[in-house]
Amino acid sequence: MSEAISGQNEPNYFDTLPPDAISEELAPVIDELGLRENCRQLAMEGWTVVQKPASDEFNARFRAKIKELCPKGGGNMLLAKDPAFVEAVMNPSLMAMAEFSVGRGFLLSQVAASVRPSGSDSIGLHADNNWLPAPFPAHNMLLTACWATDGYTREGGATLVIPGSNNLRRHPNEKETVEKAGAIAIECEPGSVAMWDGNLWHANWPRKTEGERVVCHITYTRLMMRPVENYHAHAEELVAEYGETMSQLLGQNDLLDSPTGARYAKLRQTFNNAKR
Repeated sequence: MSEAISGQNEPNYFDTLPPDAISEELAPVIDELGLRENCRQLAMEGWTVVQKPASDEFNARFRAKIKELCPKGGGNMLLAKDPAFVEAVMNPSLMAMAEFSVGRGFLLSQVAASVRPSGSDSIGLHADNNWLPAPFPAHNMLLTACWATDGYTREGGATLVIPGSNNLRRHPNEKETVEKAGAIAIECEPGSVAMWDGNLWHANWPRKTEGERVVCHITYTRLMMRPVENYHAHAEELVAEYGETMSQLLGQNDLLDSPTGARYAKLRQTFNNAKR
């Protein structure tokens, strides 16, 4: 195998990091953004809130764009529909937390939105690892980040979580979905991002207040996971506009899912990223 194919010039990582470890490469970024406590809480309890990772101006503009594009209560495939969604997806704090949670070289899986009016019911208790059998892997496979443009309160229909349920590494049973023992509400200011791992049991509280709860739901996954949304038709344009980071998010920086077969020039890079 040639040097170009084997990736001989890249460093070689033989050891897989523990699920709660922050890699040496990522640690300076986490510290600069003030996210170390978020990493600890996400690893231990399965959820955390990144407080206002962007300006109030962006949050107001983002909310208005969601309302414009999702007039009937929800929408998906939003990455290619407006630059505001790209800005949210590529926000430095979200990108850093995604790398911590689902590893270097992670993919974008879904960009969706929901607009919940007063009187909206709650959804059933579940873990987002719905396409994985139990026991779930020790390393998290999927990270959900919900940009709460209106903030979260229990009365306003905030996400309901059961802290620590991520450590059970299984789906809730029928009794547990009814009882919701230990449930709390994620409460945060407008413009904050609530996030949880794929193992965490969660739902939402019924919305009792007037007005609407406008949220963008962003999902990141490990590089070997199959994304929910397929952006192949938009990939060339998005990568040309947003560069290397977008290329990674859409799976163009690894050897998998290639229309021409495995890209062996990216083999070592892919294997290294999968261990970080």
